[in-house]
Amino acid sequence: MQSITEEMEEKYDLPQQYLESKKQMKDEEEEQDEEYFQELDPAIPIKEEFPGRYNFQVSLGNLDSSKNWVYSQVLKKVFINMEETLPLRFKWEPPEDGLLLRTAMVFSLDQYASDPVRRCHNHMAPNNPSNRDVAPRVIKHVVRCTHHLTMYEERSEHLSIVVPLNRPQPGSQYVPVCFKFLCKNSCPSGMNRRPTELIFTLENCNRRILGRQRLPVRVCSCPKRDKKKEEAEVTDTQPDIKKRKLCIPVGKKMMPSCDTHVFNVQLNIVGKENYLAVLKYAYDIMAGQAIKTGQLDFFKPYMDDILRKTP
Repeated sequence: MQSITEEMEEKYDLPQQYLESKKQMKDEEEEQDEEYFQELDPAIPIKEEFPGRYNFQVSLGNLDSSKNWVYSQVLKKVFINMEETLPLRFKWEPPEDGLLLRTAMVFSLDQYASDPVRRCHNHMAPNNPSNRDVAPRVIKHVVRCTHHLTMYEERSEHLSIVVPLNRPQPGSQYVPVCFKFLCKNSCPSGMNRRPTELIFTLENCNRRILGRQRLPVRVCSCPKRDKKKEEAEVTDTQPDIKKRKLCIPVGKKMMPSCDTHVFNVQLNIVGKENYLAVLKYAYDIMAGQAIKTGQLDFFKPYMDDILRKTP
């Protein structure tokens, strides 16, 4: 027979045993959910921001320390020269070890969400100085990280880089990570003037997403000029009742100025992909001018000629 003391210990141990059993069941369910969501995890990163339980945050380094990049408060966007360093700061609470930072560059517009962001043919060329002593799997990445343990990954043709995150140094509340960009948004056979952004995800060792942040980025030759131009475009779209309307005579249309001189160009292009890229760029340029100026009838024969030359 059990003593009264043993009965009392068994009685008061029951709640603890129950809690431990419930915790074990919850952990097993979370592991099953994690495996399930990993299987359904899309190759295209989701863009919605969420700090998560770690309050994951990203901020810029010292804005006054570089002339090679600028930040627009209006657009919440970075404009940076190619091959220049962008210093960022990452913070999470509590600052645990063993976490990972994944960075992926994606197109901002939904119609291009399924297109992978890659470098253009020119910047991926073997004789390009930026590709010297670089592993083949890294060359296609627009974004590179200066961290010596950076992992370059590809899934369903979509590229990302992964960096291990250690807890901040004593006296600091964030971990600095620096990035470089090896292609421009204006490159025809690459990003082709499409807006882009960086998606940062905080992940555990099982690649489960714990938090997400985003940062629009434009890689260009003149960051200050492009920043001013895009901010002006946003300002111009806002209604202004003080602006006077320009009176146009009845029966006349105001057309933007456009060079309509026709030039015949004969080129020898190496590589089918390069050839198609040149044709596509010429077609897109004329299509854009046709829409902008309203002179579709004028441009259409020349655009059709390009389509006939496309294999």
